[in-house]
Amino acid sequence: MIAVAARRPVEGIVPFDPFLHLRAVTELMAQAFAGELGPGARQMLRRMQRMARWGMLSPLIWEAAGSPLDPSGLVWLEGDEVIGNVSLRPASTPGGWMIGNVAVRADRRGRGIGRALMDAAVQMARERGGEWVGLEVRTDNEAAHRLYERMGFAPIGSALEMDRPSGLPWPPAVPRSLALRRARASDNDTLYRLAQDGLTRHHREVLELRPSLYRAGWEERLVGWFDGCQDDWWTSSEGGQVVGGLRVNSHWAGRYHQLDVLARRDRLEELGPQLVAAALTILSRRRAWEATVFLPGVRALLEPSFLAAGFQPLRRLTQMRLSLGQRVRIVP
Repeated sequence: MIAVAARRPVEGIVPFDPFLHLRAVTELMAQAFAGELGPGARQMLRRMQRMARWGMLSPLIWEAAGSPLDPSGLVWLEGDEVIGNVSLRPASTPGGWMIGNVAVRADRRGRGIGRALMDAAVQMARERGGEWVGLEVRTDNEAAHRLYERMGFAPIGSALEMDRPSGLPWPPAVPRSLALRRARASDNDTLYRLAQDGLTRHHREVLELRPSLYRAGWEERLVGWFDGCQDDWWTSSEGGQVVGGLRVNSHWAGRYHQLDVLARRDRLEELGPQLVAAALTILSRRRAWEATVFLPGVRALLEPSFLAAGFQPLRRLTQMRLSLGQRVRIVP
């Protein structure tokens, strides 16, 4: 009779494997972040859950489906059961790494699992030549703040995410007091500069602001149409110079609208509310879907204008950064 050795359960931190861990990680994320995700994040989570249901196909379609989880992430196992996870991926700025989705199952918290996962993720970034690590955390999550500060992370900025529920009637359209023209491809650099105005370099890096997010013109609208959305940019000019920008991006499959309101810092208090009013006038001609807006740094001054339009704060976030003090890239 041949004796079969029982496989020893894995304990502790192991690399995230989408084939083995995707279903459990998506369940953990749904539990940990329920109620605080905007429509875009919820749609992304649903896509991950569909991938998890595909089971054996997951590794084959990982890239094609576009997962927000990088295979560089880590999980904490107890008896082959996923208890916690942390995602890690290269930032859009070379030399940077971004940590996200730090979650530990509720009945296992307080045992140092989150700290161990964070330490391992930071060490992984260091070994891969990282110069800094960034993350963002809810401003009211005091326990997480204390953990990250003990690890050496420093706050470098804040942001406000606001949400307007689906089905809420749009406010009555008002005569537009602001002259807008549809943005062209030649406005791309200006829109990108407006998005950066009032934000420090470190804050911009952790927010991952990049030129590809601020592209206008008919070609970009056509690309958006093929991607399942109506993506429109407008600009406001004074004396021949663009001083403000407005984006209304309606996602058909997700049934939500995404807004961007940009204004030169010295004109934000005056021009910002007018841009918000213009956005509501544009939305009044579209479906009463859920709407969301992200207001980093000084743009949070627009909160009263959005509150008056039926938006409510969804999350107040603090962006944090840890310098690893490296300048020489280590080849993995």
